[in-house]
Amino acid sequence: MRVLVIRKVCLWVVLPALLCLVVSQQSVSQSGRLTLYGGLTLFGNPSYDSLSLAEYSFSINRHELEFYQPLIDDSLYYARVFAQIDLFNTRGVVIDSAATFFSVRVKTPMEASQAGFRLFNKVSMYIPPGVYSARLTVIDAASKRRAEVFYNSFTVVPPVTDYVSLSGVTFAHDITAIDDSVVTDRRMVRNGFKVVPNPISTFNTDDWRVNLYAEAYNLSFLPDQTSQVEVALSVLNIDSSLYMDIQKKSLDNRGTSAVITEAFGISDWPPGVYICRLIVNDMSSSQADTVDAAFQIVSVEQLAIDKNARKAFDPYDTLSLQSRVRLVYYRLTPVEKQTLSSLGDKAKLNYLEQYWKEHDDYPETPEVENRLELIELFDDANRLYSVNPEKTDGWNTHLGRVLMQYGRPSEIEDKTAEWVNALPMQIWYYWELEEGKFFLFADTRHDFDFKLVHSNVEGEVYDKNWQAIIDAGWVDVGFSPFGED
Repeated sequence: MRVLVIRKVCLWVVLPALLCLVVSQQSVSQSGRLTLYGGLTLFGNPSYDSLSLAEYSFSINRHELEFYQPLIDDSLYYARVFAQIDLFNTRGVVIDSAATFFSVRVKTPMEASQAGFRLFNKVSMYIPPGVYSARLTVIDAASKRRAEVFYNSFTVVPPVTDYVSLSGVTFAHDITAIDDSVVTDRRMVRNGFKVVPNPISTFNTDDWRVNLYAEAYNLSFLPDQTSQVEVALSVLNIDSSLYMDIQKKSLDNRGTSAVITEAFGISDWPPGVYICRLIVNDMSSSQADTVDAAFQIVSVEQLAIDKNARKAFDPYDTLSLQSRVRLVYYRLTPVEKQTLSSLGDKAKLNYLEQYWKEHDDYPETPEVENRLELIELFDDANRLYSVNPEKTDGWNTHLGRVLMQYGRPSEIEDKTAEWVNALPMQIWYYWELEEGKFFLFADTRHDFDFKLVHSNVEGEVYDKNWQAIIDAGWVDVGFSPFGED
């Protein structure tokens, strides 16, 4: 008897495009944020033991990067891109991270400024079973412009070891079989295929084909026997009714796992959301697994409208007056706080409008980029550190205040002070502040409301007793961004 297990694995997130292009003879420079598209595919290969491989694919616009000539005798122009994924547990604590760094080169500034060229890459990490969230950060190393995508709660299940199973599905712009022995850039290569991902699984009506990549595990295989795997692919409408059977084919099984690549034309398909249903059936064991993954087709006209809408949208416009005041609270001087608190509601709005005019890092652009970053910090503070059920007071906690005032820490370390009633602690490291700074928080009441008890930042809480504990080696806050003692 065949058993089908239906699993839905599809996730897409879009960050708004906020940019302004300026081209010179020496470099390509722009103000604004990068446009980032990010996706996630999970591969529960049992050969990874109890772990699953998470691939965070992403794409950015080439023309939004800043290109420069690093060497006088090199006629090419280069851009450097850094990407990092931070993995959070259900408490909002970073428990793992992975990063990649890559270069892009062009012949001329004019080539770099041409729109329509997207760059693709991915960051991967192995994750044990559990419930997580994640944040993908991509930074242009030259201009320091950045973008972030946040992956809301997702579940990693233990890899199946005793039954046929399928991985998640990666939708792609292109999939090409290559020779592993001659490929120079292995970032986008997986099991002999170069996979150019479509991170948000969205195609437009000018695209003529959809590609997908998946893997099957725990297949029956004996070297001296012939076995086959049947692969069936169909597409459903959003209401789960059948739109089209794509194909059914049989493959000779050459191992306990198999790579599945499929492609089908969509040139005459109407815009809408569709569901790919992939079924793999091991003919020898009569075991099968099914995975569903959604993709979207949008018209070119609608895509242009959506882009314009994203550029026009400013999340600041959705904030209440109270939230707007809280947003700048830690950036104001005592005199400014007193002045703002003495004003009526309309006067407060005018005051804040003037404040942001004076504190816009890029006044030549229509967006206030540093305000957008602060809104992200404000939202994260409330989401991660609030102690009230409404998740609205995280900004006013010690953790939230440091996050909003100093930005995201380079590293968060959890510790337990066994000599002080198993006191939970967190140490936030900021490598980029002077020669390295830290903030030491302690959960003194064991209620997850961490209080700042000590820091080496001038003007912050300094406790000689905690410093004595650090000096004695009970708490190690020594660190280096270069990994040296």
